[in-house]
Amino acid sequence: MARSVGTGTDAGVSGERLRVVGAVLAVLVVAAAAGFLAGASFGTGTSDAVRGLVVAVAVGLIAAGATVGVWRVNRRHAARFGISTSRYLRVARSVRRGEAPDDPVERAAAADLVSRMRRGPGSVSHRWAPRLLVGGGVLWGAAGVVFIAADAYGWALYAFTMMGLVLVQLVSLRRRERRLEAAARALGT
Repeated sequence: MARSVGTGTDAGVSGERLRVVGAVLAVLVVAAAAGFLAGASFGTGTSDAVRGLVVAVAVGLIAAGATVGVWRVNRRHAARFGISTSRYLRVARSVRRGEAPDDPVERAAAADLVSRMRRGPGSVSHRWAPRLLVGGGVLWGAAGVVFIAADAYGWALYAFTMMGLVLVQLVSLRRRERRLEAAARALGT
């Protein structure tokens, strides 16, 4: 009976898989917990565990569906270049940091990622992206003021948190664009 001996590469791939699965499960657990707290606490002014469970299940299903959808899209793009999905995601992380890989296959994937990121809706090159983010921040801020006037402080906190997240996204647009251009220069595209 022959026994297979794993190489260091196999251990690295297995460790990478475990890390990805752990991160996905952590996101799903946090999403479900946040959904439970939001459903049980907000709304009528009383705590309701059943409503919290319903919202937790809904948020968990949405998060799981989005995760599966994003994974399938990334897997399809990775298959076009003949690399694994985890390797493709590592290339995407390096592009987001403004770096270019040395491997020719990864460079081709990185060049494709740069062109798709330039066309994406979160890019500064879209003239409406900054305007929509500013408008969204103003709307969330206005909703927070309305909630304070209505003595709904929990909802006001939520609205101001969302306003802050939208404005952070606006501030990070320029930095992401600079890093994307640095990756494009390194790739020669």
